[in-house]
Amino acid sequence: MELKDLMGKKKVIILDGAMGTYISSLSFKEKTPEIANIIKPDLVKRIHKEYVEAGADIILTNTFGANRARLKVKGLVDKIEEINKNGAEIAKEVKREYPGILIAGDIGPSGDFLQPYGNLKKEDAEMIYTEQGEILKSSGVDFILLETFSDLEELKIAYRSIKENVNICVVPCMTFTSKNYRTIMGQGIEDFIMWAEEEGEKIIGINCGMGSKEMKGIVRKLEGKDIILWVKPNAGMPELSEGKIIYPESPEEFVENCVEMVKMGIKFIGGCCGTNPEYIKLLKNRIYNEAC
Repeated sequence: MELKDLMGKKKVIILDGAMGTYISSLSFKEKTPEIANIIKPDLVKRIHKEYVEAGADIILTNTFGANRARLKVKGLVDKIEEINKNGAEIAKEVKREYPGILIAGDIGPSGDFLQPYGNLKKEDAEMIYTEQGEILKSSGVDFILLETFSDLEELKIAYRSIKENVNICVVPCMTFTSKNYRTIMGQGIEDFIMWAEEEGEKIIGINCGMGSKEMKGIVRKLEGKDIILWVKPNAGMPELSEGKIIYPESPEEFVENCVEMVKMGIKFIGGCCGTNPEYIKLLKNRIYNEAC
């Protein structure tokens, strides 16, 4: 089954919730969540299963930070193929148990800025994204998700590199601030939409960067546009409480805001930082009970 098939079957598609913040809450304290694919595969599988049993139609591989640039900083670049392959295989094990789901090969930004703002050269970025995309495709993911990109120019490179060199469906997602719906590089949501239209891309995503309450504003701004929205808000903006990072939105508050967004017409809805299977279970129940 492909993404378009799932879209034809369901009016609203439920996405999973956070991986990084959730696995951390389960006492996984290694230098990066992605290394769990090697040293704690059962934990990663447990998380995927919890999300599917909560109602997720799509799960994301635990590979968000598993590109060459990020892994090099963490001293794990020699593990790039193993981390990505294992991440896909763990998700595939879950799919074999729940054959109706799809697997998104999760790819995040490089962690650096493109020149001249940072050290990342365009040709290096092309190699970075092509490499991870190829590993994930050959490992059997259903499509690629580019998420949490804060620079449209870097997203363009990632998208085109994978589309042209890997030949797999790609869903592009960006992160905006709640203040003015712009990236940290100053690009607006309108710029994102214009680029997607030029590429003929119908599905675009917004994730992280804001809580569900703030996310409603950006979705309302896009209401009526000829695009299909993939939305994964945080459970509020992170706060420091007694030395710990917390996300203040309760499952009930998060879901209330998400249901409102679904009623505005979004197709894909799930959770980002601070969410867990409890949020996704309540989200699915509310959406299906209210026949949004």
